[in-house]
Amino acid sequence: MKKLLTSLAAITLFLSVSQTAFAEFSVIPGSPHERQFNFEVAPGESVESSIVVRNLGRDDITVETYSADGTNSSQGTFALTSKSHEQKFLGTWVTFESPQTTIKAQDEVVIPFTLTIPANATPGNYGGGIAVEASSAELKGDDELSQAGAVSTSARIYIRTFVSVPGEAINDYSWGEFTFNGKSDNNRSQFHFSFKNNGNTIAMVEPKITLSGLPPLKKSELTLPQITLQPGTELNDIELRWDDQPSFGYYLATASVTFSEFDIARDEKINSTTQVRQIGINLTPWYITVILLGVLIFLVGWAVYHNMTMKRIRTEWKSYKIKPEDTISSISKEYDVEWKKLAKVNRLKKPYTLKSGNTILVPPKK
Repeated sequence: MKKLLTSLAAITLFLSVSQTAFAEFSVIPGSPHERQFNFEVAPGESVESSIVVRNLGRDDITVETYSADGTNSSQGTFALTSKSHEQKFLGTWVTFESPQTTIKAQDEVVIPFTLTIPANATPGNYGGGIAVEASSAELKGDDELSQAGAVSTSARIYIRTFVSVPGEAINDYSWGEFTFNGKSDNNRSQFHFSFKNNGNTIAMVEPKITLSGLPPLKKSELTLPQITLQPGTELNDIELRWDDQPSFGYYLATASVTFSEFDIARDEKINSTTQVRQIGINLTPWYITVILLGVLIFLVGWAVYHNMTMKRIRTEWKSYKIKPEDTISSISKEYDVEWKKLAKVNRLKKPYTLKSGNTILVPPKK
């Protein structure tokens, strides 16, 4: 029982540390930048800037600062490579005087850094980030965590950083896959996309699907978060779930994808173009499709047979001039034919009133 209580106490402390660790400090770009860094630097040149880190906790903390290349999440949204990942661009272009900084409780520090573009850097746009990381052990103290038996976790906050190396802009984006798999993953249906950026500019990709068909849908539009497509990046199997897919029906999925160049200097999307594709989707099980097809064939066959029958009857029957005392009932008795058939052949409508002097078709007398 004592071991159980000790374990529960350790777990409780670990959870409380993990939850507070991510709110112990904040990071913002140094002036004049606001929400992210946007630089335009020529090959061989350098710029200096800074980040502002504020300790929001009650204890001193030590944070580690570093830079990393940009990448994409599984859904194509912007992300950073891990610290241990091989860095090729921003991850090697940014340097700090000291990789670690101690910040007193409720205090803030300005941490400078230098961005240097190699002389042989290829012109184009590059995305990455400045990261600030602190472990839960740093935030709460190693001794306390060690006594509780908790596992050290870390919190990382990063600021998006975009760098434009001047030169000819090459916008070359391609849209590859657009397919549909019905209820293939945990009974959830999915659309699949793939995109590729062969140019040297960063592309913002915005996919949207509009659904139309029968039976009508409550939600007819599906959207993905904006995808940041780095130069030279290929994203395969981007998934867009259709959680409200009906059990049966016939639909047309119209996908529209908007590609935009990201202008780093102005921090906005420019030169937008939209591509559109369509695919048909049959959600009806095969046996229901067979039944519906059989019913349709029967109805078409019956309609053809009925029309041929009416045409033959109208050819065989003869004209009859209506007298003042005639009714559809009296004529049907005289010519030994059902009054409904007589009305149908002559295309009579309710209340089947006959006008004297007009003519109708009647069968030959037996």
